[in-house]
Amino acid sequence: MKLELKDWAKKHMGNSDDKLSKNAQKLGYVEERLMANPQSYRFNFWLIHLLKQREKLLLFNQKY
Repeated sequence: MKLELKDWAKKHMGNSDDKLSKNAQKLGYVEERLMANPQSYRFNFWLIHLLKQREKLLLFNQKY
């Protein structure tokens, strides 16, 4: 059952470790840009989006 669930997760969700790594890189980039320009709507919106995405990925990892 565990192997089947792992296969299903990879097919439907992809590699969550890679996604978390890419998310962390993007968060670092956005945070650097926000330090230079804290009033940027675009980067603030992007930061919120990336934080929500990270939360979903971490919850997925915790469940599976």
